Amino acid sequence: MRYPKSPFLSCPQLEAEILKVNSTDLAVLLEWLCVAPRTTTYRINTLRSTVADFKKIVLDTLVTRYGRDAPKVYGLNSLPEVLCIDPLDSNRLNYDPDPTLKEVIVDSTCGAALLRGAHIYAPGVLAMEHRTRFEELVNIFADLAGRCKRGTAVRFNSAEKMFLGKGKVLMQRHHLFNDDEPATGVAVEMLSTISDVVPGLGNLSCADALLQNLPSIVCVRVLDPQPGENVLDMCAAPGNKTTHIAELMGDQGCVMALDNSKSRVSTMRSKLNNYRSIQLHVFDSTKAVDALATSISVPPFPCASFDRILLDAPCSGLGNRPQLASKIKQPKVLQSYPNIQRRLFTQAVQLLRDGGTLVYSTCTVTEPECEGIVAWALKKFPDLRLVDATPRWGGPGLPLEDLDASQSLMLQRFGPNKGLQKVGAISCANIIYGPSSQASKDRN
Repeated sequence: MRYPKSPFLSCPQLEAEILKVNSTDLAVLLEWLCVAPRTTTYRINTLRSTVADFKKIVLDTLVTRYGRDAPKVYGLNSLPEVLCIDPLDSNRLNYDPDPTLKEVIVDSTCGAALLRGAHIYAPGVLAMEHRTRFEELVNIFADLAGRCKRGTAVRFNSAEKMFLGKGKVLMQRHHLFNDDEPATGVAVEMLSTISDVVPGLGNLSCADALLQNLPSIVCVRVLDPQPGENVLDMCAAPGNKTTHIAELMGDQGCVMALDNSKSRVSTMRSKLNNYRSIQLHVFDSTKAVDALATSISVPPFPCASFDRILLDAPCSGLGNRPQLASKIKQPKVLQSYPNIQRRLFTQAVQLLRDGGTLVYSTCTVTEPECEGIVAWALKKFPDLRLVDATPRWGGPGLPLEDLDASQSLMLQRFGPNKGLQKVGAISCANIIYGPSSQASKDRN
């Protein structure tokens, strides 16, 4: 099969939970979610490097691989820390497997990564046919239904098997399926994919630049943190937006980064240690307010402690493209996210100083988690004032019964809008709030 028409082929009852009000937009949205984005974006750490310097590294890599067919690499005037890589010429694409080659099967998560330019790492391999040799060329398929058993040695046949591209084997079966010593590293080097519109660079991320989706970059630009301010990142893992905040502040001020997972925080530390402005804590942000606290040096914090707050809330993650097969199988799982989002939002409002700015964002596309939370917040907290989320790279939000058209225009939703098909890998709702006081009016 080619790209699926929906990430919910195995659980179609979930489709009704995505856009309950704007249901006429659903079919186009679901198909868009399944397709890999066409533009690759890197965010440059301008405290260490420049877009021009990193552009040279990218161009050298692309020319080495593609020669005269190397895609265009360019910056964006309104996002000066961003470097974009255009898709390859679509005439290069080959959507059909080679019937003379053996097959390797990967899971849907690994398959999505391949379509973004990754190689196949050992844990992602589900099946490899007997007698597959080292450096042999193979067809790569994703098992969308999750029925292929790990270690399968015969050809796996399924109507829900999706061809991804071709690769070169670097690990054989006895390496991959050895229970005594689990394999690590690249098992298959990808040579081409059906989304070769995403150049196969591998990941050039380093201290100087980070592979990051455009909506995530825009989100922090909307927050607009300034040097010397106190800024809170309530759900900071994996830390990419946290470092962006610090960089826009010139690493001057205080960026308080919280996450409730000890393991995620441990993983983040090496990334954040080079920033003097960032303070990282393992802490549950649903308990971030303490009216008796007197300092913001450690959580919980006193009310009105922060100039700006980013609430990049835990969500269903359905906007992470491509979504080949959703791991969510039950409506009650989708329905559980707005509860935690409302709890976090309530804490954020109390921690925001008078005249401060709050940005709420998600990497999902459901109305209840995006526009629904905005509508709830405006009703729940009448002192909040919705303002335009700029710079604007996404389309408008979707109108709801409690969110009129003029309000939805101030939101940003990344989706299959005209001109946005190539942009980013996630769908976001980015919203700025400010208490409707004189201080807020003066600030804005």
